[in-house]
Amino acid sequence: MSIVMHKHALRIAAALLLCASLGPAALAKTCTGKQADAAEAMVDRLGTWEQFYQFRKQYGHCDDGGLSELISGAVAMQLENRWSTLPELAKFIKHDRALKAFVIRHVNGTLDTSDTNRIQSLATSSCPANLKGLCADLKKAAANAFNQQRA
Repeated sequence: MSIVMHKHALRIAAALLLCASLGPAALAKTCTGKQADAAEAMVDRLGTWEQFYQFRKQYGHCDDGGLSELISGAVAMQLENRWSTLPELAKFIKHDRALKAFVIRHVNGTLDTSDTNRIQSLATSSCPANLKGLCADLKKAAANAFNQQRA
């Protein structure tokens, strides 16, 4: 290999290492003010897991700060008031694994203790037999949230 080709190969390798070190954050979308406003307006209308799925796909990059707390409240309300739709959530998770992380992440210490207690209770006593793994993850998230609330 000539010296010129070797230098060129080293430059390419250095560029690849730089890109790899920046990771996904470098590729993350920026949430514009207009998108944040639209996402905030949409949170109040989330009533099905399909809507949560679409919301995460469209506005997941806006999931921060006050909007994140609103999303957590919407997730808690969905789980508490529509627990029977958990199989629908599982169906969407099969197509989009990131949805599970999104839901679990929003069962957190920003919720009221009554919410985390209710979610933990539902995950313990009312879990569909084929969704034990999802229920275990929800129960663990609710327990962690409860511990954050008490700290």
